[in-house]
Amino acid sequence: MFFDLALALCLAVLFIVLAGTEIFCAAGLWLARRMLRSVSPRTGANLLFTLRILPLFLALAVTVGFALPAFLEFEPHSSGELIGFRLLVLAMLGALIIALVTFRAWRIIRATHRAQKQWHAHAKPLRQDGVTVPVYCADGPCPLLAATGMFRPRIFVSRKVTQNLSAEELSAAIAHEMAHINARDNLKQLFLKITQPPRWLKLFRISDASWLNVSEMAADEGALASGASALDLSSALVKVGRLSRHFPVNQMIAASHLLPVAGESSIEMRITHLGKLLGCADQERRPGTNLGGKRYRTLASLLLLVIAYAVCLHAVLPWMHETLEILVR
Repeated sequence: MFFDLALALCLAVLFIVLAGTEIFCAAGLWLARRMLRSVSPRTGANLLFTLRILPLFLALAVTVGFALPAFLEFEPHSSGELIGFRLLVLAMLGALIIALVTFRAWRIIRATHRAQKQWHAHAKPLRQDGVTVPVYCADGPCPLLAATGMFRPRIFVSRKVTQNLSAEELSAAIAHEMAHINARDNLKQLFLKITQPPRWLKLFRISDASWLNVSEMAADEGALASGASALDLSSALVKVGRLSRHFPVNQMIAASHLLPVAGESSIEMRITHLGKLLGCADQERRPGTNLGGKRYRTLASLLLLVIAYAVCLHAVLPWMHETLEILVR
């Protein structure tokens, strides 16, 4: 009964924290979508992604980092406390969320693996100077230009695309995919897809569409920062858009396509943004992002979080245990 009660409390805390933070993050997403025009695309994409993932992250952090240690430290093994109806319902809701997220992750990873395997079966290596990941030219009717893989990325380009794009346009399009890879956008897509809320919560779905659009514009900026031409990238967008008009993108896979949304409005928005960048002389050949410095900042932030957790852990555990007792009663 001790471990059953621990499991039920953890699942209940997971659901309560997740549901509570979703309300605050919904307000944050509403504000963030209205700030997109005043910030850079990469900043906007990171802000939207953080707000979308924050509820699940906080729920897992509170459950594993505070609720479980508090129960194990202060709850006697022979307490004899039973799982009440209220706690049982909350635990079942928490278990349902975990099951749904796990099922979605398995489904998306399997679909992505199948698509990558299918593309790779009829592909040959395509040499591209300055590209640090494998690039393949795939046969098939679909006008493909996408980056797959979360930790071992690959870029796939269909033969139809290589035949319709010039060498400069193809290099600019591949630079766009490299920007997605450097930003870990495939991994971010996976997190967004597995945590997608119900259809009736339209704000979250609209925010996901906004993230997709600004992440594409951020990748366009990344391509220009690596030396690609805005004119070549704009031309590649138009040509691939014409080829992709009758070939919808599979939404079940975690991959970064040159044109993830086939709608002409998305292409027009990106070309307009590229035109604005073209008007700025310093944007055309801007130095690339310092990935090494970014990694060090990320590691430093994680280290500070770990230190803060260690400092406040023992002060928070008694309060957390009292909260758990309220759920049991």
